[in-house]
Amino acid sequence: MVSGEIVTVSLWPGAAIAVFLIILTIVIIAVFKKMLVNTVLGVIALLVVNYLGAPYGIKVAVTLLTVIVCALFGLAGLGALILLGLLGVQVS
Repeated sequence: MVSGEIVTVSLWPGAAIAVFLIILTIVIIAVFKKMLVNTVLGVIALLVVNYLGAPYGIKVAVTLLTVIVCALFGLAGLGALILLGLLGVQVS
């Protein structure tokens, strides 16, 4: 490089990558937000069912397996665990 020479650099590739990463982040957050809400609702509902359902004979054992089922499948997983419990199938 000669002294005094001006070097120009194109910002388009960097800007395009930045915009792509921003859009990708928004999409990932939107997808995972739904999953996170489903997970939180499932685990909280498991605790609520055990607390409020005990007088009525509805109880789901809080084990690693039942927490994982409620975390992965949310309220539907808890519903399946309750049905299995009412049918006499013990999940532990």
